[in-house]
Amino acid sequence: MAATGAHAAPTGSFTAEYDGYSHGLVSLKLSAALTLTPSGYSGRLALHTAGLVGFVAHVESDSQVSGHFDGGRLVPDKFSSTGVLHGTQRTVSMHWQDGNPVIDAIAPPPEEERTPVPPELRAHTIDALSAMAALVRQAGDNSHCDGAATVFDGRRLSRMEAHAVGRETPPPSAKSHYDLLALRCDFEGAEAAGFLKNEPEADQRRTRHGSAWLVPLVPGAPLVPERVVFEHKLLGQVTLYLTEFTALPGPVAQLPAPSRVQ
Repeated sequence: MAATGAHAAPTGSFTAEYDGYSHGLVSLKLSAALTLTPSGYSGRLALHTAGLVGFVAHVESDSQVSGHFDGGRLVPDKFSSTGVLHGTQRTVSMHWQDGNPVIDAIAPPPEEERTPVPPELRAHTIDALSAMAALVRQAGDNSHCDGAATVFDGRRLSRMEAHAVGRETPPPSAKSHYDLLALRCDFEGAEAAGFLKNEPEADQRRTRHGSAWLVPLVPGAPLVPERVVFEHKLLGQVTLYLTEFTALPGPVAQLPAPSRVQ
């Protein structure tokens, strides 16, 4: 996703906390942080399942990224992630060399569960956090979010697309703390390689859809998603509602990383 246009992209930082609901119940807690500077970016995303869903299927993840801008294009430098899925501790760390991801460490080995992702498909891919940062930066820069990205997380490869729908207020909800006029960006993604060996490939290739409503809660700072709706393979349709945020405009030092979600 390129961020190009006539307007200067906003710089600054935000941290944000979200409650996620599926089937009417709290199922997810999420904490995010993003810093945009004139030369680069950094971000962090921490989440875990909550409520009854968390009791039945415990999932947690904490991911971090830093990168730089090459013109309007975001290029990751380093990415790391730790988490738990299906009772197994999972870690991955990568760096980018000549725009291509290099896996420094990963556990458990992807080949135990997934088909390999050919090296030629990994070329010039980015991580999911960088794709999100690109969407936020482009929306603040051009007031649109049209673009595409190929995402590689060390295990699987996905293709993502996004486009601007226009300005609207999210559907009213008693769960929402913010119902402001926002830029709505719809997105979709599908796995393209690195498929689980024990699940039908056709199901894994299915396109999943979502929407994000981005709003300038602090003038001059990066846009903050006030609501996000997306399809999750385990949880079904999830709606994230913004519950707390802090934002600072301008070329500021990075805000503290988001607190570990409880």
